[in-house]
Amino acid sequence: MPLSKQQVRQRIAELDSDPGWYQDIDVGDGMRTKSRVIWGEDPDHPRRRWEQIAGAIPVDLSGMSVLDIGCNAGYFAFQAKQRGARYVCGVDLKPGYIEQARFCAEAKDLDVDFRTLSIYHLARLDRQFDLVLCIGLLYHCKYLMTALEQVAAVARTTVIAESAIDPGDSDIPYVRFVRSSQYGGPDARGSRRLPGHWHPNMTALAELFREVGFSDVRPLFTDGGRGAVIATR
Repeated sequence: MPLSKQQVRQRIAELDSDPGWYQDIDVGDGMRTKSRVIWGEDPDHPRRRWEQIAGAIPVDLSGMSVLDIGCNAGYFAFQAKQRGARYVCGVDLKPGYIEQARFCAEAKDLDVDFRTLSIYHLARLDRQFDLVLCIGLLYHCKYLMTALEQVAAVARTTVIAESAIDPGDSDIPYVRFVRSSQYGGPDARGSRRLPGHWHPNMTALAELFREVGFSDVRPLFTDGGRGAVIATR
């Protein structure tokens, strides 16, 4: 039985209290999830991020499987399903975000499989995916190479990865370690508020995916301290 408008509004409010809506998702009938900023993100986050990567994703995903790693409330997973993907799975370490995602899937009447799972345990999915999305996650991973190896293991063909980056313009690959983050420390003050832990430059972001088995890695965009690549077998 579909949720009533009152039920949808009530659940949005409940899930805004804990854990809070980081993603702004249209759940129909003019209702959206996000009403406040959580970590300094855009009020309609992650719309701009989607616009930056959308052109690299086929408009018609019919017959394809898609994995959204670090899915939060499911924004990118829903975009993939709305483009016709046969099977879409979203995983996130935090149960509260998976609860948000499952609610949004119900409200939007979209069949997406959401699971509480760490990037370090993707092998538990016991399958590969035609397209893997890893948006806004790698720089948080304490064990960066282990995370990349897990991503590579579940990707049959293509990965689109977006990350915080060090914006330095260098052909030499390097990764900057940011000890502090939005949770406090010197780099968290004012305009120096940066997410931890690992910030590769764009050269390194590409080389890291070549290191784990992708032969063709191309930049998608850079935008200040953010960047993305598309990696294919």
